[in-house]
Amino acid sequence: MIKVAIWVLRAANWLNWIMGALFALLLAMMVIDPDQFRTTFERAFEGPRSVDALFLWLKLACVCVFAVVGAAHLIFTRLIAMLRDTQAGAAFTETNAKRLAIIARALLTINLVDLAFGQVSIWASEASGEYLGWSLSLTGWFAVPLLLILARIFKEGAIMRDDLEGTV
Repeated sequence: MIKVAIWVLRAANWLNWIMGALFALLLAMMVIDPDQFRTTFERAFEGPRSVDALFLWLKLACVCVFAVVGAAHLIFTRLIAMLRDTQAGAAFTETNAKRLAIIARALLTINLVDLAFGQVSIWASEASGEYLGWSLSLTGWFAVPLLLILARIFKEGAIMRDDLEGTV
């Protein structure tokens, strides 16, 4: 079961990097030939809408993806390492506690990027007249303190385990 979970996390990490590369390619194409994208936007959104606002929104969305890809990579690699430690019989270690704290910070980064993206989406929606589809999700915000608490529990578990090994 753990081997399957590790394989799934590795595959997810690869897909994460592939999507990041595709967004990097999209951003490069927008920077290299912005007129092509501008004419495509003008044809797609006819009327008094601000094509410049939509174009800027798309560029900022691509930049936001880079931060999310990096944070997701941290999450995937730390989860894989934790599963390997669990498979070896060493789940409650200080190393895993540190990994959980890193996962919490990476998730906080993703939430902050989402919040910034939401604000940019609201501004672009107002400027363009198009609804760009963002809504606040509280799940990630609840997960961050939960992971920090679990990291503390793992640390305490590691200390108790070391104490128990020292007395036996």
